[in-house]
Amino acid sequence: MLVVRAAGWPLVEQAAEVLRAAEESVLRVRLPVHWPETPDDLFAGLPLRHSVWLAGAHVDGASGTVGLVRRMLFPAGSRPSDPTDSDGGPDVRVSVAAPPGGATVGQSVAAVVSAGPEDPPSHWKSLRADRLELPPGARAVLRYRLTAPDRVELRYDGRHEPETSPWAALALHTPRRLSRPRPVDLVLAVEIAGPQADGGVAVEERLQEAAAVVAAVRDAVGDEDTLRIGLIGYRDHAPLDRPHHSDPLVHRVALSDPQAAEQALGGWHRSALRHDFATGLEHVPHELSYWRDAWRPDSHRVLLVVGSRPPHPRNRPPRVLRRGAAVRICPDRLEWEAALRSVRHYDGVACVAVVDEPTWMDRLAGEPHLAQWADRAWDLFGAEGRFAAGHDPRSIASAVAAPALGLPEDGTPIRLVVSDGAGGDWLPAAAG
Repeated sequence: MLVVRAAGWPLVEQAAEVLRAAEESVLRVRLPVHWPETPDDLFAGLPLRHSVWLAGAHVDGASGTVGLVRRMLFPAGSRPSDPTDSDGGPDVRVSVAAPPGGATVGQSVAAVVSAGPEDPPSHWKSLRADRLELPPGARAVLRYRLTAPDRVELRYDGRHEPETSPWAALALHTPRRLSRPRPVDLVLAVEIAGPQADGGVAVEERLQEAAAVVAAVRDAVGDEDTLRIGLIGYRDHAPLDRPHHSDPLVHRVALSDPQAAEQALGGWHRSALRHDFATGLEHVPHELSYWRDAWRPDSHRVLLVVGSRPPHPRNRPPRVLRRGAAVRICPDRLEWEAALRSVRHYDGVACVAVVDEPTWMDRLAGEPHLAQWADRAWDLFGAEGRFAAGHDPRSIASAVAAPALGLPEDGTPIRLVVSDGAGGDWLPAAAG
């Protein structure tokens, strides 16, 4: 096909005549001087030759097998939308999900491909690929619009950026099977001491966050029969000058089903805040040593602490520079670091922490010794994951449960989005 745009320009006209004389079957098209602006404009209104699909992965929960699937976006013969129509264009909405915890890196790729109905994945042609920021198991709704043949626009409000990996690599490195999940034994320790001045708001928010994490862990694990949750509620020593006089662990709930844990949390209330810089957290690792017989033999074991202040030191408290009160040592002289190392080493307990930091933990507030000491303590209690209060419960749940969930047998994460919604909308990929 010979297209002449600069009509009336003799040099171009002569060149066109030479080309047409050299080839008898040339179709000659004369166009206005200023159209098209790009070669794509010539084909913008043509129908699709091949269907356009969203590619993804499907995870079979029973067997753990992983397969490539695709969901129709625009069938062959579809015509592009009017680019000037910003209101009511034929957008296609697709519900997708991130892979389960342990099988993802927190970013999932939504790949749009062009292919015939029987084409195997190796023959799919990539049209666009976007990397979405999605926590494990999170869901999202994507909207696509066909703006030109083989050109699709993504409309999505969440964080995303172009994915540079070729389609062949995404398809080739999708794992074929996830390993068998392990049961989860979670001990949730919550600081229930808080200031009276706020009317108990700080403690109430802490308990609500703990309940939200319990719900997120339950969703992440899926099968509630494999999840058990135990609770420890801890407060301040009262008084601090007499050993063995008061137990700061005021609530103990044995490992049981998640619903029992959620109900128990709903009945807890604020305890008085008696000390500025520390609380009875040092008793929690020692308490765990008595739970040794409660762990299931093959379980993934986690201590999740939701609190604010660090534990009392056994000795040599950090120096306070600007505040009148000193850091007090534990009246029972408990060595919490050794106890924590012991349950981690002998019982395989992982440690996750959610911390609503008091203002004095800000190094800029003029208490560097306090801040360094508290940071170190929370780093140990959050060895497998330390989160600020208010963090997405799904991310916290992933840190808790991901090591127990089905991991890809070859260690390669699932990079594609996972099919979500009606199973009939997603078709398995053809072999080949």
